[in-house]
Amino acid sequence: MNNLKKVRKYRKLKMILLCLLCLLVTACSNQFAKQEYDSDEKIAQDTDRYAKENSVANSVNGEYSLTVSKFNGRETLWKETIKENKDIEIDFDLSLLKGQAKIVYIDSEDHVTTLIECLPDTSTDGFVTKTLSLKSGNNRLKIVGYDCENIDLKMLFAEP
Repeated sequence: MNNLKKVRKYRKLKMILLCLLCLLVTACSNQFAKQEYDSDEKIAQDTDRYAKENSVANSVNGEYSLTVSKFNGRETLWKETIKENKDIEIDFDLSLLKGQAKIVYIDSEDHVTTLIECLPDTSTDGFVTKTLSLKSGNNRLKIVGYDCENIDLKMLFAEP
């Protein structure tokens, strides 16, 4: 009788460990990032969803830089609430070793506009200038990507 209890406990323990292993493997998946890459509805949400490794971001005097060794998902890089519509120029320099990434602008009405998109063979060669027409209310810039490795992003903000 005692051996039967041990066998049942052992089976329960094996099942629990198997379930935990499945959960762990599922949680590490980047499939969500690829599926949601083109979803304006998901990108426009206030919440971010991402997984990244070895990330360093700096923002000083209108200059923003980001380096990330691995990235999947979407993350807000810049957010500003303005009272009146205005134009702003932003210079972008974006490169990566692997994957696909883009920088998007989300206006106060949650419209998503892709400003720059990058694959390993289409990295920018120096800065690309974009003029944004910011609307009154919340304005955001996000990075969106999947399977990304060695992202290097620089943004320079200037009002025209």
